[in-house]
Amino acid sequence: MKSLFLNLAFLVFILSFSACSPNPKKAFETLKQLEGNWKSTGSVIVYENWVQENDSLLTGYQFSNRGENQLILERYRIERKNDSILFVILRPAKAVGKDKFPLVKKWFGAFTFENPAAVYPNRILIDFDNDSTFVFRKENSRGKKSIEFEMKRWEK
Repeated sequence: MKSLFLNLAFLVFILSFSACSPNPKKAFETLKQLEGNWKSTGSVIVYENWVQENDSLLTGYQFSNRGENQLILERYRIERKNDSILFVILRPAKAVGKDKFPLVKKWFGAFTFENPAAVYPNRILIDFDNDSTFVFRKENSRGKKSIEFEMKRWEK
C-alpha cells in the first residue's frame, strides 16, 4: 500500500511539473489568442489592442478613452526567443527603458511572467478563460498591490 501511494505521489509530481514547465513554442501559440481588441469589464474601463507581427512577436498597448482622445497607458511586446518567452513593458522615454519579464510558469491557460528586479510590477499574469475572455493582472512579488482587469473581446 505504501508503495502504491509513493508511486501515485511521484506520478502527480511529474505531471504537475510538466504542466507548469513552459514549452515556448506551444505557449506562444496559446498567447496568439491575444490578437485583436479587448475591453475590460467592471467599474474601470481600459482597452487593449494586440497584433501578431510575426511567428515570434506580439505587440500590444493598453489605453483608455478621454472623450474623443485616446490615452495610451502602456505598450507591450511578447517575444519568443529561442527557448524562452518574454513579456516586455515599453516605458515612456523619461522612464528607464523597458522591463523584461520571462515566462516562468504556464498552467493550462494561465501564464506567469516574473522579474523580481523590476520596480513595479514584479509579476504579470495572463489567464485565458476561453478564446473571448482573459484576466490581465499585475502585482508585486508577494502577490500584493495588484491591478486586475477581466478583458473581453471587443469589436470597434
